[in-house]
Amino acid sequence: MKKYLSAKIIVPFALLAGSQFASANTIVTLGDQDFADGATPTTGAFLTAGGGEPAPFNGVFIGSDVSGPNFSASWTFSYGAIADTITGGSLSFGIYDHESTATGNQVASFSINGVDFTGALNTLFEAHGGASREDNVYTLTLPASTFAGLASGTVNVSLSLAGPGLGLFGETTFNGAALDFSTLDIATAVPEPLSSTLLLIGLPAVLAATRRKII
Repeated sequence: MKKYLSAKIIVPFALLAGSQFASANTIVTLGDQDFADGATPTTGAFLTAGGGEPAPFNGVFIGSDVSGPNFSASWTFSYGAIADTITGGSLSFGIYDHESTATGNQVASFSINGVDFTGALNTLFEAHGGASREDNVYTLTLPASTFAGLASGTVNVSLSLAGPGLGLFGETTFNGAALDFSTLDIATAVPEPLSSTLLLIGLPAVLAATRRKII
């Protein structure tokens, strides 16, 4: 007659085996977040706050609302390759005077490691903020299609804006802006050394107990 493992043996072993992984995050920030979402600093205050930070987060206004060109900038995160399984990621950045309250879409192009997110960022811009001389923080949740690029340890971000912008007398042809900061947050599932050790220690004991039960 066949004999089976009792629930008293199977359940603890299953719980032990299921607890081998914990979550961890790789977080990299370029520049400092000098202003809260929705703040309206003057141009001079924004430049002073960003002074000494790495370009393009050094407070410098890129482009011009009046005479052009439109804002265009890129930045790179470098943090070392990730061997653990990536389970999620997000990219946040603060941008000043991007004026998405003007008509049309202000994002001409936006990509992360060559993957196009222009439409996704335009949706965020249109849903929140973007008044003249306003600083806004946006967070884009990254899909699984970007995980391989995130694992490489190098992430390149490129953003270009389009007019119209906003001037003293209404909408303008061009759209200049400035960047405050940017943060990349990558979530991973990593093995728990303690659980793995307990599993190795507990397995012989479970097998021994099983042997006694079925003999």
